Amino acid sequence: MKKYLVSSIIAAVLLFTFSVFGQNNNYPKRTVNGVECYIYTVQESEGLLAIGRKFEISADEISKANPYIKNGLKVGQQILIPIKKSNTVKNQKTDNKVAKHGFIQHKVEKKQTLFAISHKYNVSQEEIIKYNPQVVNGLHEGSILQIPVAAKESIQKVVAKQVNTKQIPVANQNYILYEVKPNETLFSICKRHNVEIADVVKLNPGSSSKLAVGTELKIPIKKEESKKEPIASVTNSPLIHSQFLENIVSSKVNNRKVIRIAFLLPFMLDQSKKDPKLDRFVNFYEGALIAIEQAKQKGVSFEIYTYDTENSEEKINEVLLHDELKSMDLIIGPAFTNHVPFVSDFAKENKVNTLIPFTSKVADIETNPYLFQFNPGSDTELEYTKELLASKYKNMHIVFANLVGVSESDEGKISADAIQQELTRERRTFSKINLSTTGDVNFASVLKKKDKNLIIFNTDKFTSISPYINSLISSSKNFDITLLEQFSWRNQTDKMPKCIYISPFNSDYNEVSMDDFNAEFDQYYGKDTSDDSPRYDILGYDLANYFITFIQRYGSKFENKLSTTSIVTGIQSQPLFERSSKKSGFINQRVYSGEDNAK
Repeated sequence: MKKYLVSSIIAAVLLFTFSVFGQNNNYPKRTVNGVECYIYTVQESEGLLAIGRKFEISADEISKANPYIKNGLKVGQQILIPIKKSNTVKNQKTDNKVAKHGFIQHKVEKKQTLFAISHKYNVSQEEIIKYNPQVVNGLHEGSILQIPVAAKESIQKVVAKQVNTKQIPVANQNYILYEVKPNETLFSICKRHNVEIADVVKLNPGSSSKLAVGTELKIPIKKEESKKEPIASVTNSPLIHSQFLENIVSSKVNNRKVIRIAFLLPFMLDQSKKDPKLDRFVNFYEGALIAIEQAKQKGVSFEIYTYDTENSEEKINEVLLHDELKSMDLIIGPAFTNHVPFVSDFAKENKVNTLIPFTSKVADIETNPYLFQFNPGSDTELEYTKELLASKYKNMHIVFANLVGVSESDEGKISADAIQQELTRERRTFSKINLSTTGDVNFASVLKKKDKNLIIFNTDKFTSISPYINSLISSSKNFDITLLEQFSWRNQTDKMPKCIYISPFNSDYNEVSMDDFNAEFDQYYGKDTSDDSPRYDILGYDLANYFITFIQRYGSKFENKLSTTSIVTGIQSQPLFERSSKKSGFINQRVYSGEDNAK
């Protein structure tokens, strides 16, 4: 079954979204000068743009209907919102007609692609073309398409897919539908939704026994919760809303600026089978949400936008068409290197600060002042390695283990060659051994018994060096051997000799901070933390906490304050962002060395 909400992949982030249709119909109406309007009460820290997004109407249209608000809005003030007929469900007969005939009408939006429309309704492009042959000549803004709806799907489910959620309030009922996930219990579900078990059992007779995965439960809506605003207006964008974030948005902040953050991450919500390696991005997101919740408890208010960028360039470009991204205080993402150029161009064109949290391959970092690259890359790590070899490891005997046929662009080869050049310049002796293609090698011929030996391979590919690991382990019985390890090798399950590594992650955690984080993680998500190194949940927490602190203190123009790193203490990393010129972006310059015992 395909998943259309973030709770499908983040068990504890609870969805509580209202569609535009159901939400807007709950407001009282009044006809003024022949125009039907909603009567809306202004909430704290709410402006015309936020209200406009909520009702899918421009700020100018609201101002024209309420000329007396030209001096500003006031909390509790009632204003008129002109009702846009195109955004309402006309009547139940329309719903029945759509369901009966198996089609739903779609109005083509600006720059919308056939690919995007097919994904939105979960139908193939061929099916759309079949019933709309005119689209072979191209899509035109404003044209109406007939979208086939599977007979087994109700109109409610189609609307749910439009807003990327299955958990929408059922008409005239005070509950939402929730799908039971693996390893969930009635206790954990009630805890996450903050409802009483007895109330859930009352709505779901028989649920007190073991719950089957995929079971739909009716979760009661508390009256005070049903009145909360969603994070942003429910549009056709791939926004992922959650009650967890909704609580953050609705926090009272004494008229402080709302911090707007967008996450561009590959949740792969439309994938029935997902690569487990992508779970780290979910972990990153979960950690970031904890930092946001902590800031909320201190009085900071947020608008959080979350987009599933999948793993296609077409999808990332589709996401970047959303106008709300232009007004973000911070964009976090993307995850994949090939997506970075598109996001980088967007950031530069719209002057939006953007954190690239994972890849070190950011081609235009030297010409884009709006980028923040956390992974420092080979240059910074190489300089740090040279410093270590000249100080802490100055008495070690260096052995370069060279494989044949390694690409000149291999980061491991670039680093090994540079270290050799530095040692030669300093007239420091070292040894080299050329490795055979069979994996059989006599390391003893170049090792020294009285010294500590540091082995440096000329590649960063673990698959290339793995055939030689057993030989190193065998030689370590007679020699003191340490391997200079690429950080990406640390999660390998193979046996390894003693290793040292260079990375932007500090393995010497503050145990108290770590315990506090783990406790909060368990409280919010009710699942075990990852054993990976680094921990992506902590990376998300550290980076979100870092940037939230600077934005909250100094606003979106915080780049001149980044040297004041003492105001933010990370658990796993302590970024030190520096730029080479005013026209360049920022690169994290803080790296650490660590040691791993043989395993």
